[in-house]
Amino acid sequence: MEAALRVFRKELLQVFRDRKLVFTTLLLPVLLMPFFMFAPTLLMGRLVQEAAAKAQEVAVAGLPEEAWKALEAARIKPVNDPDPEGAVREGRYPAGVVFREGVYRVYGRLAAGFTESQVVVEKVRGALQTLKEAQVAEALKRLGVPLEVLTPFGVEVVDASPPQERAGGLLGFLVPFFLMIFILIGSQVVAVDATAGEKEKGTLEALLVAPIPLFQVALGKTLATVAVGLLSGVAGLLGLLLGGAVSARLGADLLGASGEVGVLGGRVDLDGGAFLALFLSAFLFALLVGAVMVALGLYARSFKEAQGYVAPLQLLVLLPLLFLQFRGFFEVEAWHHLIPFFNVGLLLDALLKGSATPLEVGLTWASTLVYALLALGLAVWVFGREDVVFRN
Repeated sequence: MEAALRVFRKELLQVFRDRKLVFTTLLLPVLLMPFFMFAPTLLMGRLVQEAAAKAQEVAVAGLPEEAWKALEAARIKPVNDPDPEGAVREGRYPAGVVFREGVYRVYGRLAAGFTESQVVVEKVRGALQTLKEAQVAEALKRLGVPLEVLTPFGVEVVDASPPQERAGGLLGFLVPFFLMIFILIGSQVVAVDATAGEKEKGTLEALLVAPIPLFQVALGKTLATVAVGLLSGVAGLLGLLLGGAVSARLGADLLGASGEVGVLGGRVDLDGGAFLALFLSAFLFALLVGAVMVALGLYARSFKEAQGYVAPLQLLVLLPLLFLQFRGFFEVEAWHHLIPFFNVGLLLDALLKGSATPLEVGLTWASTLVYALLALGLAVWVFGREDVVFRN
């Protein structure tokens, strides 16, 4: 194993000599993840709050006096217009209201994503709903009917999620997703350069003629890929957790009692055993990804071709991860933990929620280790094929 460790150190030394690579792979995620993940949400919260507090002009037609006053009470300025719908379509007003045959029809530009028009439409709807309830209450009062008849019982929805799952918030989904994505990104940098890159530079031949078993050469390159992949994953998680902490602190200030933005932050609450299981799962995933990438890089004729082989692998990992957000709609079976890549995502999600069982952990670790050893064996086999290693 000493030879494998020498290859491992050689590859890591080449990586850390490249300062640009270290900055983009290990430092940049810590700096940019908080901004890209949570700054848009915080900005949206600020814009929604300002739009809700602002008094906007709204095109109206045929409005009764009580509706006019209700809109003014909701910080909305009604403006008479013969065609409110056309005025909204042309962008002259964010919303419009027409009262005809006992129906209030509210117009807004609702198909262009979340805009100020949607905020104003909700303000108008809320004002008219308040007016409706006031008129109903007045009618019941004239008839001598108590208001309680409208609410014969109450309904209260209580979150019964386990404390660890509730505390995680959105981070409970984002942590497994981005951990695996950043491991992929970091692994690709080393695997492609240590294989196809060395082919192009002509240094792979010198390594192969050295008295080192092919297995140890492949193992050393794979371990270097695993190490940088894990470091990249940790860097991405640090940025994600930092952004979550900032979002949780600033969210309450932006949206007040609603807490809509604050819940996006969440926190990761793991004991020592769960943290160790999380790290071991990430290590096995990185080992599988590294071995596969080393095999693909050795098979490729050039650096560019190797990148073309690795890109579908990233999609192969990304697509199953997207199904994690629908985990609550299907029952997880034991065989799901035998599916490559997807099983690690399932286990990471369960560990963060505190719901992982020993069977799930054992199946995921055992199957991922077997797949990684098979991929490593494939890399060794490719190393032994001169027609593959030396082709260009």
